[in-house]
Amino acid sequence: MRALLRLAAPTLLLSALSAPVPAADAPEPSAPTSGVYEMTGVTIDRATGLQRPIHGTIVVRVQDGSYTTHFELSTLFPGSQATAAQVTGTGEGRIEGSRLVGEAHTQLAVASAPGVDVGFAYVPREVSPRIRSRSTASFFADGSVRAEIENEAEEGAEYAPTKTSLVGYRRAEPAEPKPAP
Repeated sequence: MRALLRLAAPTLLLSALSAPVPAADAPEPSAPTSGVYEMTGVTIDRATGLQRPIHGTIVVRVQDGSYTTHFELSTLFPGSQATAAQVTGTGEGRIEGSRLVGEAHTQLAVASAPGVDVGFAYVPREVSPRIRSRSTASFFADGSVRAEIENEAEEGAEYAPTKTSLVGYRRAEPAEPKPAP
């Protein structure tokens, strides 16, 4: 059942993102909050329109009008319907009211052993060129967040431009950094 829900989630998400939300049901905007966010969505190839599901965790740290992020998301390798890939990266930017606006740098990693999870220890990996992303995330009083991300290759790299749409919720507060000894 979970596998079926995971496969259906991107289609349901696209429907939810494109459907107009009645004003009475729209959640109130809220100031961005530090936390661990569970996200799910789709990445759409700008040239072909092909869609890939994407889901995972984003850690957000908000401080003094700016933010930093670290994320680990699971998706499919571009052009594949079965090759699992992991998206990892970091981002930073500024706070504008109830939104975060900034840039991130990411890479896709794929296990070089067929059928093995890319996150499994000691499995050789292949990585994509560096990807630069411009993002906007809106936060709401009910704890939900909606992010729109434009992705393109870093200078000198090859990667087909994509757009990623994510929705999610705050799962927990991030752990406080430990002081250096």
